[in-house]
Amino acid sequence: MRIIANPGTTALLVLGLLQTPAVLTAQEPASPAPAAKPAGTVNLRGQLGASINNAGAQLSFELSRRRPLSRSRHPLFADAHVGVGGTAAFTPAHLRAGVWVEAAPVSVFVLRVGAEPAYYFGTFDSLASFESRRDAFDSDSRNDRGGAVAGTATRFYVTPTLRLRAGRFIGFASADLERWSSSAAGPFFYEPTRDTLIDARGDQLITVTSAVLYEHPVATGHVTAGVTHSRMQAHGGSLNQIQRLGLVAIKQSDGRLLWLNAPSVTITASRYLDDPFKQGEWTASMAIGFSLHR
Repeated sequence: MRIIANPGTTALLVLGLLQTPAVLTAQEPASPAPAAKPAGTVNLRGQLGASINNAGAQLSFELSRRRPLSRSRHPLFADAHVGVGGTAAFTPAHLRAGVWVEAAPVSVFVLRVGAEPAYYFGTFDSLASFESRRDAFDSDSRNDRGGAVAGTATRFYVTPTLRLRAGRFIGFASADLERWSSSAAGPFFYEPTRDTLIDARGDQLITVTSAVLYEHPVATGHVTAGVTHSRMQAHGGSLNQIQRLGLVAIKQSDGRLLWLNAPSVTITASRYLDDPFKQGEWTASMAIGFSLHR
């Protein structure tokens, strides 16, 4: 099995946006009345996901606390907030933890800044060294090459997100601006969560994700489906660029299943429009999300 960390990365982002009710809508109240300012909220949410091409699995958790910035019920300000959180993720290739802070001065814009150090077990080609960004790093080449080692890597990131709701339609665009470094010998190393080669001394990655979705209410929650697009570039160049276009479907429940609160199922299927070794091929993922906060 080859490990791709963050299976269903788009699913995580989409699900997080759908759980935020106060996204700017096309229909606004004529005279927004002031509302009592709610207290800060704490939420612990988990997700178990799996993916194919690349194949992998991940169990992740996020603990967050948010505090509102406004008493207004106006859609533009109703979800203005600040927040802090921590994350932990486990895959067969590594263990990752992180912290983040975020601010949403208005409902349609969120800015998150965070750091995620990770320890790699030396399995599944993780941190294997390469001489050049142009070296072949497809599955067969990595099998022949070997060289996976235990070690560490750290990701610092800034993520601005724009989001909009018009009736039952939801749109968003988000960019992950990342800075990576690693203890790998290098000069480049294979990083399974991004499925690309990264400069061990320090490297920049940019991933832009967008989606247009339609939400349909059902008896126990809602079903949301739509089109997603993502593109990743390393060091600002087109070499080893990864671009995908696909579909996503999410079933979100408002109730409980056993001891899980607000369970969800997310399924994605995407085609590689651009990839050094998988162009024209398909990838898919499924993730089960749940809240552990009562």
